[in-house]
Amino acid sequence: MKRKLLTLVFIVSGLMSAIAQNVSDLKTEKDMDRIELCKKNYTTLFGGEALTGQGTDPEMMDILQKFIFGEVFRTGELDIKTREMITCVTLATMQTLPQLKAHAGAALNVGVTPVELREAIYSCAPFIGFPKTLNALTVINEVFKERGISLPLEKQGTVT
Repeated sequence: MKRKLLTLVFIVSGLMSAIAQNVSDLKTEKDMDRIELCKKNYTTLFGGEALTGQGTDPEMMDILQKFIFGEVFRTGELDIKTREMITCVTLATMQTLPQLKAHAGAALNVGVTPVELREAIYSCAPFIGFPKTLNALTVINEVFKERGISLPLEKQGTVT
């Protein structure tokens, strides 16, 4: 009985430590100011540095980056993969193709698979039409080629 109780205490203490670490990580991210969080998220997504003060309108880029990657990413509990999938679908819908190209790369950087990304874009077709969906697929396929991902991707359809 003592052995079982000791084993249970050991397991619970290990779980509590893991839970405390996860809560601590979340708390740390929630406690970051929007500039720190912006820089962390931007680097995770794009591998570069945010808020560099470069470009033709660095002030607007700073405003945009702090808002998107510092404020929006603080709202809710969606993981970064889900956020990027939603972003890619939204950009495909709006036909903002240069931004779709950047975010398709970011989606791959955070673990979205090529098949998942393609499937998300396919799901747009009934709502935005086939021409816009084809435009979006052209862009994500460019990203796949640049990443050395072999095309065409394997078919996933089950309808005959």
